[in-house]
Amino acid sequence: MKKFTAAMATSLVVSAATLVAVPAAHAGGGDPRSRTDTLLEGGKIYARYEHMSSGFHPKDVTLKIHEQDDTKVLASLRLDDTESCSDADDCYEDTFRSGPVTLPAMGSYVIDVVAREGQPNEVVQRSTGFLNYGLNPKLTLTSSHPRISYDHPSLEITGSLVAEDPNTHEVKPFAGVGMYYRAREVFTDGWKWTDEAGRFTQSASFHERSTDTTYEYMFDQQYESLGLPFHKQELKLKADTPSGTVTAPYGSDVPVRGKVTRIADDGTEKPLATEVNIGTDGTVQSGENGTFATRYTVKRGEQVKVQPAASNWFTAPSPHTFTMATPSRTSELSNVEAKVSKYRKVTFTGKLGVTRGSYPAGATTKVSIDHRPKGGSWTSTGTFDAAYGASFTASSPRKADAGADWRLRLVNADVNGASVKLGRKYTRVWNDGVTPERVRKGATVTAKGGLMQKSGSTWRPYGGQRVRVWFKAATSGSAWKELGSTKTLSDGTFRKKFTAQRDGTWQLRYTDTDTSHYADHGREDYVDVR
Repeated sequence: MKKFTAAMATSLVVSAATLVAVPAAHAGGGDPRSRTDTLLEGGKIYARYEHMSSGFHPKDVTLKIHEQDDTKVLASLRLDDTESCSDADDCYEDTFRSGPVTLPAMGSYVIDVVAREGQPNEVVQRSTGFLNYGLNPKLTLTSSHPRISYDHPSLEITGSLVAEDPNTHEVKPFAGVGMYYRAREVFTDGWKWTDEAGRFTQSASFHERSTDTTYEYMFDQQYESLGLPFHKQELKLKADTPSGTVTAPYGSDVPVRGKVTRIADDGTEKPLATEVNIGTDGTVQSGENGTFATRYTVKRGEQVKVQPAASNWFTAPSPHTFTMATPSRTSELSNVEAKVSKYRKVTFTGKLGVTRGSYPAGATTKVSIDHRPKGGSWTSTGTFDAAYGASFTASSPRKADAGADWRLRLVNADVNGASVKLGRKYTRVWNDGVTPERVRKGATVTAKGGLMQKSGSTWRPYGGQRVRVWFKAATSGSAWKELGSTKTLSDGTFRKKFTAQRDGTWQLRYTDTDTSHYADHGREDYVDVR
């Protein structure tokens, strides 16, 4: 019989014993485990043995074949041509073949190695490999999609293995067979096992930095591969505005709009949500519909590129470009008016324009509403976008105080508007309430309290002012309702009587102010009517 050297064994075959967890076995003398697998040759099935021990000679080896879930030995095989090497060391890594194997049924069986069987120095190495008892195996590989792409970053690889039954010569599914796989491009390998139908399924996931990938499957001397090409989809960019040479004031914001689409695997054009670069330091995210809208702040004359951020899923489209003319500092605020409401809300109105030159349609600039307390410094209370050539109305999120300075400022154009002092006198509803807080229906309750105004740092009575009485019933969904009003006396006090009708909350409010005073309201007071 023929001796097989390790060099003759195909490099694609990887021993199951080195890759699949097997029961522990005594290897003898600290030697590594020998390796076994299946050899198909001339229409017959053999066990193949690779000698990995210096503790015993291949002539002393018997291969024991049994089912994976049963230790009953179905075949005992000796090795051929073991006399070709003189001692164990000389045989190291040499490969030998057993005699032909006959087993009860087609399937995958376990090979144990026994050296010097029955002797006191017997060595047993269990589960050293698998004998795949089937002729002419054929593996068919398919994938859920023929290529890797943005539409298909995850694929399912399906394998179907059939073989000829050595006993009946019927071609049928080869169940329970393990095969080694690898995909070197994505640094993955391992083992897959066929099910009762001779099939297996494997998930494969990829990312934008992946490349063409080949999955290789090897069992015994069989080898099949499935190539998955990496496909870059065509990316398209359409910019609606701006284009050509754009003239705009320094610090203005020029609208930039467009749409990003891709040619999907099915050939249709679809929108893409992705990051779009505007110039060297601006970005915007396109929406699920592929459209994007942002603004480019004018600071200098230059050529500006608009292009989607790089992604290896797609081919890069040609960027859209426009040219900014050297800007002039011509922005101005006109017709600016400021006022503060009785509820301390500061509102500015005005118009944004230029002293000379022009601006593109839709150009805007960011405007800050600044505040400076007495003896303090300017700080922004919030910003809004104002359109060139249009009037604006904007309010500050900060409430006004007694008399601070306020102004508008064009943030990017470095233009400060004139400052204006805004503020009213504070008022306070104090010592207020409704008594008694527990009464019978039809009884009288009295709403009373006082009203003061602040002059400088001193609080003084504020007489001759109307105070309104509001009530909200305790029933669910009730709304506030005004029940009546009264005027404050010279000492600022007030009172008014009402007939108690139902449970509810009362509140006293001073809202009839002139332009020099803020409004105020008292606490909410609950009255229980029995």
